[in-house]
Amino acid sequence: MNQAKLSPDHDDIFDNLKNAVVSEAMRRHFWEEKASEMLRVIQLNTLEDRSVNDKRDWDQAVRFLETSVKEKLQATEQILRDMLGPGRKERWLYWQNQSEEQQKRVAVKNELDKILYADKKHTPTLTQDELTTIRKNVQRNGLEIDNEFIRETWHPVYRRFFLQQSLARAYDCKKGYYLYHTGHESEMECNDVVLFWRIQQMLKVTANALRQQIMNREARRLDKEIKEVLEDYSQDSEIKQKLLTGRRVTLAEELKRVRQIQEKLEEFIQALNKEK
Repeated sequence: MNQAKLSPDHDDIFDNLKNAVVSEAMRRHFWEEKASEMLRVIQLNTLEDRSVNDKRDWDQAVRFLETSVKEKLQATEQILRDMLGPGRKERWLYWQNQSEEQQKRVAVKNELDKILYADKKHTPTLTQDELTTIRKNVQRNGLEIDNEFIRETWHPVYRRFFLQQSLARAYDCKKGYYLYHTGHESEMECNDVVLFWRIQQMLKVTANALRQQIMNREARRLDKEIKEVLEDYSQDSEIKQKLLTGRRVTLAEELKRVRQIQEKLEEFIQALNKEK
């Protein structure tokens, strides 16, 4: 409809009616339940397939993984920048300062980095002993913090650490298809690539199934519902009066009334002539 409005011969008298009809038809329209169930089965069957049989599919999955991880990593980096404040370079070049809270965050982050550096496979949560150690180390520098403050700092720090590891594995797996294809996948960590390939395949079959459902069923059902709405509106004078507005509609109504008056006058004149 928006594209039609750009046409030179567009008639805006029906715009309100069109919008109302489409909105009402969409409100009435529901996706077929059996189609939803069929789609779920297709998705589950696709996800069950764990074998990447083509190097092109492998390369696409690696790119998909890289793109997804980079987006998450970029968002996490922004969270950390806001949390930690300007770095040393920004403070020197642009005369920016850290707030007291940001100074505490930096002190906690430095302690967290030590933990992650010492344990590359650290779990997503900190132990009570680690929390106590971090708190005491930071307190030695004259900064008072609690465990919740440490956890708040830990989440984005660990997320960045995890995403950086995932991105590094994705780079290593770019040339790992041969090892995977020959059954030596245990020599590398490319499970993420296989997972993203499965997700990618699931998205493809989902898009194809939705396209077929729309073309074969939903379009016809929606067309029928639009006709039903138009039929309902045609029987409702109040809705027509509300949706069909403008100077031309007013003139048309006035012309209709004038025509009715003319017809009455003609009938009256004919009646007078008969009496004569």
